[in-house]
Amino acid sequence: MRRHSPIRLLICAAIAGSASVAAAAVPGGIASAAPLHLSCTSLSGSATSQTISGCTGTGAIAADAGTPPAHGVSTGATTSTVKWSNGKTTIMTQTHKVVTPNACVAPAGYTKVSEFLGTDKVTGGTATGLIGSTGGGKICLFKKTVGGTLLVKNLGPFTI
Repeated sequence: MRRHSPIRLLICAAIAGSASVAAAAVPGGIASAAPLHLSCTSLSGSATSQTISGCTGTGAIAADAGTPPAHGVSTGATTSTVKWSNGKTTIMTQTHKVVTPNACVAPAGYTKVSEFLGTDKVTGGTATGLIGSTGGGKICLFKKTVGGTLLVKNLGPFTI
């Protein structure tokens, strides 16, 4: 099992960077209000920075993630930050579980490394309507055949 340690570290970094998956909050500081949510169609990028797009739902408003379809860039590791196109931010903590068998299909020039199920919880940020939200989705990790660059992509829709 030790020989897979580098792959596990890469998966952890990819998952952590994949802000790909959870958001909610208490709008206006009302503790009883339910967190807002997003359902997104696309997550793509490196192990440490991914572009998120195609987000719709109750959190896709100017006061939070931006008007639909909301989009932004996620950076980070175990804790990640999504900077939405409207300048607002979402801070999330993330956990992951490797999924077997691996259902990911590698794009041309890449080999599949792992599929994992990411679970996220929004813990802060200026998109306050999303704080408290939980979500997740399936993420694929690929390695470029030449050069070894990592690619992270979603496998189906995911929630934030």
